[in-house]
Amino acid sequence: MKANFASKMGHLSIFMISQAGHLMVRQANRELSRLGFALQMEQLPILFITYFADTDLLSQQEIANALQKDKSGVQRSLRTLERDGYLRIVADSADRRKNLIQLTPAGKLVVDKAIETAGEINKRLTDQLTTEELDAFQVTLRKIISLFDQ
Repeated sequence: MKANFASKMGHLSIFMISQAGHLMVRQANRELSRLGFALQMEQLPILFITYFADTDLLSQQEIANALQKDKSGVQRSLRTLERDGYLRIVADSADRRKNLIQLTPAGKLVVDKAIETAGEINKRLTDQLTTEELDAFQVTLRKIISLFDQ
């Protein structure tokens, strides 16, 4: 069945891009698990946004807006990440209706490791491409992103 589906859908760019993304995420999840982290790649954008916010604490709504996701979905991920010790959810002292997100030392460590792991996976990919193939690949990806990021 899998081969039949791939043969019928494999010529569609959207299918191939989705499949490539899925395989890369699966590999990254394996690496995170091997390193002992109890999280999935899908949760990392929340940690990354919080990590790169520097000293600013972001609200749940700001994170949801940045990720273009609904607040309730982000809230579920935040609770899981808090439960696992990667971040803290604290009430805003100026507006008690608002929660602010703060990375824990474990959260900072996992982001550092995720960046390192992403670099290793990227190197495995790019080592298989010539300079010309890599340049064309990156130009094409940027173009695809710009077509849909409106």
